[in-house]
Amino acid sequence: MSYIAARVLRIPLVVALIGSALLLLTPIAMGQYDAFAVGRATQCVSAVLGPFGRVTVRNCEQSLSSLYHRPFLDLMLDATGRSLVLLLGAAVLGLTLGSLIGIALALMRKRALASGSVVGLLALMAAIPSFFLAYFLQIFVIVVGAGDQGGRLLPVFGFGYDEHIVLPLLSISVPAIAYTAQLTATRMQEVLDAEFVTTANAKGLLQSRIVLVHVLPHIRPVLFEGLGSGLRVSVASLPIIELLFNWNGIGAFALQSVGVKDGAAFVFTAVVLVTVFAVLGAIADISRPRVLYRAT
Repeated sequence: MSYIAARVLRIPLVVALIGSALLLLTPIAMGQYDAFAVGRATQCVSAVLGPFGRVTVRNCEQSLSSLYHRPFLDLMLDATGRSLVLLLGAAVLGLTLGSLIGIALALMRKRALASGSVVGLLALMAAIPSFFLAYFLQIFVIVVGAGDQGGRLLPVFGFGYDEHIVLPLLSISVPAIAYTAQLTATRMQEVLDAEFVTTANAKGLLQSRIVLVHVLPHIRPVLFEGLGSGLRVSVASLPIIELLFNWNGIGAFALQSVGVKDGAAFVFTAVVLVTVFAVLGAIADISRPRVLYRAT
């Protein structure tokens, strides 16, 4: 059996193993703490003023289906679709912007100041957690909107496939863009220094033709490797970002299910996240050039 087939078959095995462990351990773990509210979307808190003005929290332990007044399967499928839209958008931005930035960086390799600035920016983008960037974007939009005679620049939370998607999509896309750009630039610099590119330059071929015909086929596998690695970081940040923007996707529901002690919802959301993570990991592994050469 080839490495690629074995790597693909490993996905359902990993998902089944982790899903089985979650089914066994989730009820035990949720029995060790009291229910609590998570995020502004969880309407499970009844505020009761005590004798000294304290707020007593109660009625938090209930299912997400009851909280949102929707059937369980309908609620989970809708949440999964919302998260997949963000991840697919991040994949598109990662492939387009990431590859363009990487190609531009490789072509600027002889300009030390310009290329160094781009490399530093990419390193910063990869190092900053996506949920920090989400906070910064929210603050920036609020400050700019408040300074514009009370106008609104963009919505800072809420769901909608319109202007509401801009900030969460930008936040979740940064790792995919940064990783894809870094790997693309590294691989393209290696290819540009190869002998066949030197020969093509000596023959007087146009730089654009050299890049499109001779260079890009060699960096295509690296694009998917960088995209898969970047999107895995995006998936890890997905629950907090969705919670910050009140997106109510599968990540936000995973956190909310922990708070209200909804074991079924937690297992479902965790299995979906594990599946996405495993698929992206397989894409990143299979896309590595040495794996492709070994498979053939």
